Amino acid sequence: MKLIAFCCVALALMGAPVRAQTPDYSVELAPGLYTLTWGNNFGNMGLNVGLSVGDDGLLLVDAQDESEVPRLLSRIAQISNKPVRYVINSHWHSDHIGGNATFAKQGATIIAHDNTRKRLMAPQPNPLGRATQRAFPAAYWPTITFKDTQTVHSNGDEVEVIHFPSTHTDADVVMLFRKANVIFTTALFNNTTYNRVDLRGGTLDGQIAAYDKLLPMLDDKVKVVPGRGPVGTKADMTEYRQVMITLRDRVTRIIRDGKTLAEAIAAKPTADLDARWGKGPIRPDQFVEEVYSDLKRTVR
Repeated sequence: MKLIAFCCVALALMGAPVRAQTPDYSVELAPGLYTLTWGNNFGNMGLNVGLSVGDDGLLLVDAQDESEVPRLLSRIAQISNKPVRYVINSHWHSDHIGGNATFAKQGATIIAHDNTRKRLMAPQPNPLGRATQRAFPAAYWPTITFKDTQTVHSNGDEVEVIHFPSTHTDADVVMLFRKANVIFTTALFNNTTYNRVDLRGGTLDGQIAAYDKLLPMLDDKVKVVPGRGPVGTKADMTEYRQVMITLRDRVTRIIRDGKTLAEAIAAKPTADLDARWGKGPIRPDQFVEEVYSDLKRTVR
């Protein structure tokens, strides 16, 4: 795995905004296959965007937040001047689809699960009272959608796009590059940080079920690119699966004891795990709130 550093001076010369004390780097995971990341407006744990480069042009895994698209374009230009042919959206959250309109205008095909297109077409109120995600114009909507799986043949690799229902959201997909033996788990797994359970279709039970199905598909040499955090291994995702099972059990007991949400948060069920997993954009209290609110719908 090759680390390629990009200095802020180069970014400035290319017109990209320079952010102080924010490291810029790309990791080449296999010949022509990269993950591009930097700190952004979601904290210093930037979104990992996949980039495949080859004779067929460019394929992107996710398209960043709208405010980060100029920076993404600059980063891509440092690696290749080929056109973007495909963008695969991992799900419908705004920080993953912000560049859809830009790349579609340049001729790219946008691919996603059926529910990503549906969710982008209408406002998405948050059941926990946080900000509503706005409806996006048609220019952002995927033009190829699917229900279960989709295969994209690009740049000499077979990219298997697999939907796992009711995980982080109701639309999450992972991208397995068969030849490179690299998987982009995107929001299904954050390495060293807690992940959200978005009540708009997401469930913790669904996440755990996805790990149970996905992990046996991977060998021990696979490179696992998380939604956020450093590139990891199958062992990292296996550990995270166990963390989720542990926390599901703990919060389930809290609910069965009749505790309120406030009491669940005060109990700090994540405390012994926070040193490793609790320093990302999703803070422990927010994670407990989402898990409690999710499980409260089904635990009796």
